[in-house]
Amino acid sequence: MPNFAITPMVLVIPVLFTMIFLELLVSYLKGMKVYRLQDTVTSVNTGLLSQFVNSTGAIISVFMYGTIEQKFGAFEWNVQNPSTWIFSLLLYDFLYYWVHRTGHEVNIFWAAHITHHSSEEFNISTAMRQASTGFYFKWVFYIPLAVLGIPLQVFIVVGLVDLLYQVWVHTQIVGKLGWLEKFLVTPSNHRVHHGQNDYCIDKNYGGIFSIWDQLFGTFAIEREEEPIVYGIRKPLNSWNPVWGNLHYYYLIIKSVKRQDSFSKKLMCVFGEPAWQGEGAQSQKSESPSVDTYKKFSTSPPVWVNLSGL
Repeated sequence: MPNFAITPMVLVIPVLFTMIFLELLVSYLKGMKVYRLQDTVTSVNTGLLSQFVNSTGAIISVFMYGTIEQKFGAFEWNVQNPSTWIFSLLLYDFLYYWVHRTGHEVNIFWAAHITHHSSEEFNISTAMRQASTGFYFKWVFYIPLAVLGIPLQVFIVVGLVDLLYQVWVHTQIVGKLGWLEKFLVTPSNHRVHHGQNDYCIDKNYGGIFSIWDQLFGTFAIEREEEPIVYGIRKPLNSWNPVWGNLHYYYLIIKSVKRQDSFSKKLMCVFGEPAWQGEGAQSQKSESPSVDTYKKFSTSPPVWVNLSGL
């Protein structure tokens, strides 16, 4: 059990830094500007913070999964059989779709996931901008795997594979990939997921496979005629990784206090992010345009820069 008590992203970080360097090189050769220093440093800082905070969440997740699998696992699985791994990866990715979708469509879960979407750039470093909250509940979504008896080591490995795959789709230097777009998550359809254009909102939740989005009506194709504006409708306007993790919880608390009934207070927490209660200022605005959208830009404090080196 202790061998697995490690946050998956810790294993991914060296891969991320290598890919960031390669993306910087390729984008430079292509004459593309896809990185900004302040944004990249904030993404790295946010990622490092999440690893520090989420280490206990990883231990809890592994412990709970292992306990449920040992006590309630219904079937024996042969880890030497490729079908065990294929089935486990497919089911994991299906469940991840619902983890991800819940993270966008339930306010309290969006409060955690919004951290990942707060960057106004889209590059490999964005994959590092992970939340320091939310890790403690995600394991609940994967209980079906444990109940089916999928061994803990299989769960760990397919989860890592699913996570690693999602790193490379955070890029603008790869165009559409033809027939692969029909069933895999690609950089093109993940760019849509990170957009704040109207047609991008709440789309493309898949981790590896886009078939879940197509089955459940959340799939959208990147539009060449409408360049994507990345980020969130109400910009974070901060380079502080702690505030990046907590700012939406603060907004929820303020919203709850304004409500005049218990049901409305519950809606502030468990309703859709688009739900507007009493005294709320709408987050909904016109679909942004790359021609008019102004990105947040300041010189961050020296300590912020240094902490990301």
